[in-house]
Amino acid sequence: MSRSMFDDLDVSQASAMGAADSRTLRFAAHALTEADLQGLIRYQEAFLAHVEQAKPGETAALTTAHELGLKASGLAVKVVELGNSMLRAYGGQRWTARRLRTRLAELEQQADATAAEKAGRVRDELHRIEDLEPLARRYGQEAIDLLNQQEDRLVELHTRMQKALTRA
Repeated sequence: MSRSMFDDLDVSQASAMGAADSRTLRFAAHALTEADLQGLIRYQEAFLAHVEQAKPGETAALTTAHELGLKASGLAVKVVELGNSMLRAYGGQRWTARRLRTRLAELEQQADATAAEKAGRVRDELHRIEDLEPLARRYGQEAIDLLNQQEDRLVELHTRMQKALTRA
């Protein structure tokens, strides 16, 4: 008998369970429209405009930024919350892929065996990260198509949002 009851799990079954979970969660996801995406971008821009100007430790800054963002977005609170969750997942994945591509280019410039080994691992991780299928199962292919059209802008907003929220 194995030391853990989880040692004998078939990995392919675990993957199938993850896919089923994503499809189930898809029912709870908001169907993103172009208008919603533009509203979410306005939310993040208004939020960041306020938070980036606030002094570190200013406790009311996040609350005020959220209120200003909601007003600028023209969207319901639930749509903003669900949409921001989607933007965080997408933006984080695309940001990570960009970082991995940069790291791979650096490693490919080096000629030693260690760099070649690391490059192989980075390539494998990049292949995994660039797969948008799990996000499409979770949020819908139509939503991912809309997000892909605004990738540069969304990654830039994601980067700024991460800096603003870790500074606050």
